[in-house]
Amino acid sequence: MPFSRSPITRRSAATLAFSAPLGIAAAAVAALDEDRSKRPESAKAATAGPGSFESWWEDLEKREIDAARALLNMADRREEAVAFLKAKMKPLKITAGEVRALLLKLGNENEKVWKPAFEELEYFDPRLAIDLETLMDRYKEAPGRQRMVEVLSGRQAGQLAGKEVVLRKHEDYFNFFAQPNFGSWWAEHKLDRINDAAGWGNPKKKWTRAGRAIVLLGHFGTPGAVAILKEMATGHPDAQPTRVARDALARLGKAA
Repeated sequence: MPFSRSPITRRSAATLAFSAPLGIAAAAVAALDEDRSKRPESAKAATAGPGSFESWWEDLEKREIDAARALLNMADRREEAVAFLKAKMKPLKITAGEVRALLLKLGNENEKVWKPAFEELEYFDPRLAIDLETLMDRYKEAPGRQRMVEVLSGRQAGQLAGKEVVLRKHEDYFNFFAQPNFGSWWAEHKLDRINDAAGWGNPKKKWTRAGRAIVLLGHFGTPGAVAILKEMATGHPDAQPTRVARDALARLGKAA
């Protein structure tokens, strides 16, 4: 089934912005087809500087209405958007050795060392290369363990500072448990359920952003956009952005 290109106005696209996080992307960019042709020349897209694209890129991690606005702005500037996303999009591939190196930095007391590692692991999730139980068995020292669990459960850095965090197994699922006075929450061990709104998978804003950008590239369907999709499709086969990229290529009739 091809991406929808049916006539949708900007106003109706904004209404659709309250739909599913990835479904919103297809609805929002479809608004541009008819709307672009109807606008007077003075209202058409002006050239956007690098700062604008950086701001829209950040907005793709946010709530649906912010992401819809960012997608519409980027879709209005197709060539610039493809060039920008080519520099930003990375396939979800990382080795166990690379994960271990980042986790080592995560335990460093220097913010200039641990914070970039934290941000990189928010996208290149440790579970892409090392399973959940192994991660929790091997990395027990504070503050690296607490920061790792913050990454694994989509929490902000520092939320688990000073907490003792353990992994509890219950038949075929896991929970994180932190004390004192914090409680338990879902610990996803299956990679294909991470960031899955239909299940219990832990949220990952950077994967949501990647998925929204992939839908936009699929709507463009230009050679440059397809090249990015093919690169994204080389990521871990179970990771959500990889699957979204492969689906986008299939809809375009292109081989991954």
